[in-house]
Amino acid sequence: MECRVNECYACVLGESLGGGLPTFLIRLSGCNLDCRYCDTRYARTEPGSLRSVDLLREDSRAARLGRVLLTGGEPMLQHQAAIALCEGLLDDGIEVHLETNGTLPLGRLPSEVIKVVDVKTPGALGIPAHGATPFLESNLPLLGPADQLKLVLTSPEDYRWAVAFLEARSPLPIPPGNVLFSPAWGLLRPVDLADWMLADRLPYRFHLQLHKVVWGEKRKV
Repeated sequence: MECRVNECYACVLGESLGGGLPTFLIRLSGCNLDCRYCDTRYARTEPGSLRSVDLLREDSRAARLGRVLLTGGEPMLQHQAAIALCEGLLDDGIEVHLETNGTLPLGRLPSEVIKVVDVKTPGALGIPAHGATPFLESNLPLLGPADQLKLVLTSPEDYRWAVAFLEARSPLPIPPGNVLFSPAWGLLRPVDLADWMLADRLPYRFHLQLHKVVWGEKRKV
């Protein structure tokens, strides 16, 4: 079985509770969304190259990091190959993290995969603050104690939308500390988001894109 791959490289995790952990990144090509703050649009527009699941497993073992991040683009667009790759990596004793935009079914993923699931806000998609976003609600009950929800916020309106979204679905199937509020790089000041969360006594986790702090725009994760 083959995946269409955009790039692979060693990195530190930057957008999850695993932030800072050395990791081998596998970025699959293709995405079904076009977020206004996307920093890997090239993975959406460039076709990438076909790589076999077996070869990607070999590359992951050769990296000697013990951890793989499967990301995109949107990896679940290639769901059969993505699931086969996750299963194979787990069989190899490698810890697997998967980043997904939350719009496609996750039910066939092995439960051991650590899922980082985006909830796209209206600001992410450039639609009115009251507009509907494409989050797949049936993914919520599939989340386990190691999984995470990530909301990247672009404005005060996004912040209020995110709080309301989560309150409407309380109690969540994951701990509050596994809900990540992140300021969109260059669109929302981190200090503003931190102040709002403290003022509202939110139980969620304030989170920065660690790779951006370290490398700025040079490194895309």
